[in-house]
Amino acid sequence: MSNKKITIIYILFFIIPYIICLLVVGVSYNALVLHALTWRVLVGGIVGSLGMFAVKVIAQRPVLIMYRSANRKSLKSLINFFILERSKVVIGLNLVFDFFLSLASIYIVAKVLTLQQIMGTTLGWLVLVLMVSLTLASYLEFETLSIYTEKKNK
Repeated sequence: MSNKKITIIYILFFIIPYIICLLVVGVSYNALVLHALTWRVLVGGIVGSLGMFAVKVIAQRPVLIMYRSANRKSLKSLINFFILERSKVVIGLNLVFDFFLSLASIYIVAKVLTLQQIMGTTLGWLVLVLMVSLTLASYLEFETLSIYTEKKNK
């Protein structure tokens, strides 16, 4: 797999879904809690970081495949940060990173979107973009990222 293809798949399979999931955290929290910008936002950040961690765990196999296939050092280092099969320090840093990004998402959604937009169809549009991104990434490199292997006939 070429570095260009890995980059496109990484963006479609991990970066866009990651950003969309952060926005889902922000929209969900702001839809549930009208007084979002008080101390309760810390609870939203904790829940959001745990949810984001779960998203990363689900994507580990394709991320590992892309990491092993990448040749460019900058691409490998970007992918490497999100590989969770290493030390507890890296896992902890990922949780802290996700916590702060979840807090940022909650604040950005509260400041940018109106309450009517938050309570309206925003979540549905985010899920639609998430599904399209994952479908495109899977279509582009299904065989390489698949956990299923085809048995060869003898």
